Amino acid sequence: MEPPTDRKRMEVTVCNPFIPAGDYRRGLELTLQTIAPHLTHRELVTLVHKKLRMEDPGPAEAQYLQAAVELTVCAHYARYFNSSFVYEDRVMPPRDVDCSFCSGDYKFNVEVKCADYTAKHKVDLGSEFIIRAIGRQPDYRDTVAKLQKSFASVGSTLMPGLHMDNKLKDYLYDAHGKFPGVADDRQYNVLVVGCDDPGDMQLWEGYLTGERGLFSGDSFADPARYSSVDLVVLTNLYHRHKSVSEKGMLTGHWTFTNAFSILYANPRSRKPRAMLETFARTLRTYNNELSTHKIEGDAPEYAMQRLVISHYVSQVQWPSGQYCFQPKPSKSTQAEGC
Repeated sequence: MEPPTDRKRMEVTVCNPFIPAGDYRRGLELTLQTIAPHLTHRELVTLVHKKLRMEDPGPAEAQYLQAAVELTVCAHYARYFNSSFVYEDRVMPPRDVDCSFCSGDYKFNVEVKCADYTAKHKVDLGSEFIIRAIGRQPDYRDTVAKLQKSFASVGSTLMPGLHMDNKLKDYLYDAHGKFPGVADDRQYNVLVVGCDDPGDMQLWEGYLTGERGLFSGDSFADPARYSSVDLVVLTNLYHRHKSVSEKGMLTGHWTFTNAFSILYANPRSRKPRAMLETFARTLRTYNNELSTHKIEGDAPEYAMQRLVISHYVSQVQWPSGQYCFQPKPSKSTQAEGC
């Protein structure tokens, strides 16, 4: 691999199996060239060798994916807000956020998280039928138990999908401790979460806005412990960096604007609306498309909305040749609960 910049020459032999040769690896080279001028030599070495594990033939996949998602987001803001971009900015010393930048009259602090899906994938691959719930349904456990008995009576198995809302709660709590307090109305605090396929993104939306969701009026967690988080961005960057060689329809993996991203403002944030609007102009989002997308059917409107991401992607994007997501038929029938 060529050195990330002329200023700091690094010779790297890529052994990481999650960085296949070809367009994906070349995209990583360009991304490193974009962000390298903003890093000290030590930070660059840490990024290449300890985070991305580029010379490691046996890295932990979850660690690599976190680093790839984080780098994709940071490089985007380094590219478009070059003069004000700060890598690993210590806005609340001694802790730091992944990056910050300025746009207009505001400073934006960005923290990036990406879940380890290992346990979820084991459940998905090892179960004949899977039932999932959007949000925290009060009768979910009883419903699952009854359905499991029914499935068992005909010789089939049904497993509940792994619920990951506690991970999102932990991300919010952790980001809260890194961000300036709610009283600072010149700084806007953003948590970016890397998600998987359209169905998975729908679940993460439910963790925020569904029954007892974290951004609902009846959150299962303490809102005061994430009050400094003004905005959550759900993006499918995990999906776009996971198993790259199996997703031939995807291109521009390292380009944030090629991802499918959705904004969710914290309803308890008291920051000026102009701050949200300014940040929204810094990336490509699909909030408007999803808000106007209609699903035909007799189900209640709220139930239809819990399917809108998957429906929009499969019925609008893929037929028109837009591939934010890799089209992939499900290996098993899944029952979705709303």
